Amino acid sequence: SASGNVLSACTVCLGRHPHRVVECKATKTWDEAFDSLCMRSNKSLTMRDGRQICSDWQRASGCDNTTHDCRHICSGCAASTHRAQMCPRAQKA
Repeated sequence: SASGNVLSACTVCLGRHPHRVVECKATKTWDEAFDSLCMRSNKSLTMRDGRQICSDWQRASGCDNTTHDCRHICSGCAASTHRAQMCPRAQKA
């Protein structure tokens, strides 16, 4: 970008290209290598099987809410060890 800032990875396609991430409807990851695991539904983030996951967790800053730990999984690969911003499938910054 003109400012030199790196865009965050989209929680749906894991791409860092400029697009409206809250409306991303991709069915594949940014590089077409994997099926996308999540979709946006009324601005909330859900797995394709309907399970809701935490969208705050996907951000670099994460989420410190401990009442919904089951929703703290990566939107890109479903691992509980990292979030979308750290996912190996995400477009490199």
